[in-house]
Amino acid sequence: MIHQIATIIMASGAEIKIELYPEAAPNTATSFMYLASTGAYKNRTIKRVVPGFVLQPSYTSFDKDPSCDFLIDNESRVNGYDNNLTLSKYAVAMGGDGESLASGSCFYIVVGDAMEKLDGKYPGFGRVISGFEEIERIMQVDTTPVTVDVPGVVVNEPTRPEIIKDITLETFGLPIGEPVKTEGILAYERK
Repeated sequence: MIHQIATIIMASGAEIKIELYPEAAPNTATSFMYLASTGAYKNRTIKRVVPGFVLQPSYTSFDKDPSCDFLIDNESRVNGYDNNLTLSKYAVAMGGDGESLASGSCFYIVVGDAMEKLDGKYPGFGRVISGFEEIERIMQVDTTPVTVDVPGVVVNEPTRPEIIKDITLETFGLPIGEPVKTEGILAYERK
């Protein structure tokens, strides 16, 4: 099977390549590719660095940007989907509530052995295949703790901006399409 490749191009010129697995989470992969193809990830600042856990460009739908502020079904096992992509180190998944809903835009890269907290609860849709050095460099930058209203969630924001210049796609001629959006309120916002 041919897998699309996403390339995160950092402002520094460094690149992180991700092999996408739409068969694991079709709508999640579509959402990521759709936003990348429309330029929604251009010039975004990485907002969450948690050593040994995750690297996440945003945890708030990019500050409520309307093009990124939507929900999709959580295509993970906890929500009845047959997504067998394990969320081990360098897996790529979409954030959400770990129950029925996922963000349409807030993806993250697993940087440690977080499988117990994440696996089966969040929709994995890719795996990093190169650029490991850049990920590890970002994990070492100075950060400032940020208080968020989600119990148990740690957010450390880089003190000097780490900017995603763009995310490009190699689709090998496969169509991208638009994601199927869903209505709802994330579980942690209902409590």
